[in-house]
Amino acid sequence: MKKFLLCATLLLSTCLNVSCKAPPPRFSANSQPTIRIGIVEEKAQVNFRLDGPVEIRKKNGSIAARAIRTGEWRVSIVNGSPARLEYRLSVGVRKDRRSAEKIVKFMNNRHLLASIRKYDLTSRNSLRYLHRSVFQVLLDKKFQTEDEAKAYAGTLGKQTHPDVVRVPISKPRGTLRFTHLDDHTTLEFAPPVRLTSHKIELAGVEVGRGFHWESSEHRSYSGTLEFLIDETGQIAVVNELPVEDYLKGVIPSEMPASFPFEALKAQAVAARDEAFTRMGMQHPGAPFDLCDDVHCQVYSGLSRQAQATNKAVDETRGIFALYDNEIIEAFYSAMSGGHTENNENVWNMEPKPYLRGILDNKGRKLRTPLTKERNVKKWIDGSPDVYSNVTRGKVPKALKYGKKYFRWQVQYSRQELEQIIRKKTGEQFGHLKDLRPVRRGVSGRLIELEIVGTRKKIVIGKELAIRQALSKSTLYSSCFYTKKKGKSGGLPKTFILKGAGWGHGVGMCQIGAAMRAHSGQKFDAILKHYYRGIYLKKLYD
Repeated sequence: MKKFLLCATLLLSTCLNVSCKAPPPRFSANSQPTIRIGIVEEKAQVNFRLDGPVEIRKKNGSIAARAIRTGEWRVSIVNGSPARLEYRLSVGVRKDRRSAEKIVKFMNNRHLLASIRKYDLTSRNSLRYLHRSVFQVLLDKKFQTEDEAKAYAGTLGKQTHPDVVRVPISKPRGTLRFTHLDDHTTLEFAPPVRLTSHKIELAGVEVGRGFHWESSEHRSYSGTLEFLIDETGQIAVVNELPVEDYLKGVIPSEMPASFPFEALKAQAVAARDEAFTRMGMQHPGAPFDLCDDVHCQVYSGLSRQAQATNKAVDETRGIFALYDNEIIEAFYSAMSGGHTENNENVWNMEPKPYLRGILDNKGRKLRTPLTKERNVKKWIDGSPDVYSNVTRGKVPKALKYGKKYFRWQVQYSRQELEQIIRKKTGEQFGHLKDLRPVRRGVSGRLIELEIVGTRKKIVIGKELAIRQALSKSTLYSSCFYTKKKGKSGGLPKTFILKGAGWGHGVGMCQIGAAMRAHSGQKFDAILKHYYRGIYLKKLYD
């Protein structure tokens, strides 16, 4: 299932109420939780390398082979066919039915019929979930193609913000054929097929889809690799492994191993919280818990593991950040630009008390609110005294790359920007006259932006949607203002976007955390700064 089609942002859980909360869950010390990570999707064939003993198990769990040859292998599909698909609009994913029913009621009041689809999470041999099910709210209207669904979504207005999803209405078919590329030995099995080894290397794993670092690379994995046939009739691969081993593949992928050690420890706790709270929410109905990319958390298996990041995971093993006896949704981003953002301004969530936008300095508050346009321009053009400002003072070598993200500028010709916006939104707005801010969050990030064309005006909502609409990949941040230069035929010649920060800005600022660690702060103090009112607790050994 294509990740960009799936609901990336609707992660609301019910409001926290200390009077009715049970104590936080404590996991068994004798059975470390495991997790399933989707690492390959929609591939006609997958090449991989075996470097040691491998055990292969069939769909029923029985052992199919123990001592197959090492070396280069290829898996392909024999007699494959995709599932029959329909396209629907998802307007929310919740952890409890009552919250999902509220969305249905809201949609019905807008004369949009909706229904709830429940996905059970307890049947997998996987992590012991904090929530036993997820409930996805789908509009009842069905479409034959993605384009039809997108066109209808564009008519619903800014309050709905639907995501196009594919819903299989039959099962895919086929047999998995494994071929050794040297002697052409073949093995055939009905999916899923599970390979377990100390190390398996996959070729051509896609990295950074939709962002400026998009590429593919070879990656190595431990644990079990499960090969399946996905709904498109192609190959998917899932990596199942202990959650602490998973984190050792996440931390160096999300934060450079050369960062100060206390920042790495803070990242380990935040990533652990994220792994537990996002289960099933990002990819409802998928055969995995999380994907391996920015959409969930970046996970690179064994490929980037380092001594420092492994130690950070080990020293924080089982430690979580909690608020009101619940594991928090510990969002983080690369560079806040000096001020973090309220969670409800980025995603369709209820406000979280521990995810309030704050000025990232030594406790002072900003006197000029960044929701005001004139203040945003001064903020972006300035050099404020904040922890993420790596353009001033003594900065560790490992953090100097952050200069390009603290304050940045992008320049387009009008024709170039028109082409990008048309391609990304599908809207025929004529010639571009202006980009007008409609609403900003507390960090200055745009929540709504109006595209003013000669034919019509369109409003883009959601922080990420704005960033994607104005870039061939994804704009660094939605905290920017626009300057226009020159005129031709009454229209601007050039658009200049001047901005601050990299990422959504909610929760922990990674470069800010690193600078705090460099100044001597410990990981718990760093976490308590970015996630207000939390406490730390060890929930498994």
